[in-house]
Amino acid sequence: MDEAFLSGLRDLLQEQCQVPPLPPGWYCTSAMLAAHGFSYGGDFFVADRVATPDGADGLVMVLVDVCGKGATALPHAVQFAGALRGLLVGLPEDQLLAAANAFLMRQPSDESIATAVQVTVDLPSGRYAIRSGGHPPVLHWRADAGEWVVDNARGTALGVVDEPEFDVSEGVLGPGDALLFYTDGVVERSDAHIDAGIAWLLAEAGAAVVEGGGVGAVPARILEQVSRGDDDRALLVLARE
Repeated sequence: MDEAFLSGLRDLLQEQCQVPPLPPGWYCTSAMLAAHGFSYGGDFFVADRVATPDGADGLVMVLVDVCGKGATALPHAVQFAGALRGLLVGLPEDQLLAAANAFLMRQPSDESIATAVQVTVDLPSGRYAIRSGGHPPVLHWRADAGEWVVDNARGTALGVVDEPEFDVSEGVLGPGDALLFYTDGVVERSDAHIDAGIAWLLAEAGAAVVEGGGVGAVPARILEQVSRGDDDRALLVLARE
């Protein structure tokens, strides 16, 4: 693909990856790295402020890992990001991933497959709901215990079957708590099971909080320790001060 064309797509995708201004007491940090040999990647996130079902001030975020890597994944990522943004503001939270799956199922390419994780947060109370579409599990930093714990939301990857299943995990982010989202390039290795990668991330993310200046420093700190391999990688932290 032409370099100028790819640069334009990358800029368009980066415009999509913006977190809206958050109320006092909330913040978000992220870090992304494309696969080895590429300047462009297919991992992305979309986010927007919404009203929760009971009318409270809310936030919806979706982190996505599209099939493929580098420049080959970029056009699919840009198209899917645009669709997700429209779905995000137009649908209830419990219909978002199902609609995203239907969008991918209608695409002609066999590579229109993605994993995704969605979080909806009631910002005044800190209550959240996580839905996973085949994505690695979210980590929850519990400030009172001083440790990361693995969230139990699981589900079917998007673009694979007509009626995927999405588990829902609910909880509360208290003061000092955070959620860590990441794509599989952060934890998957060809010579080890993904559980070993998640255990490594739990340990390193914990050390990053203690030694690296809090939960906001975790994404950049983790990417510094992950070599640029054959998959794109992204990390995203949503935290409550």
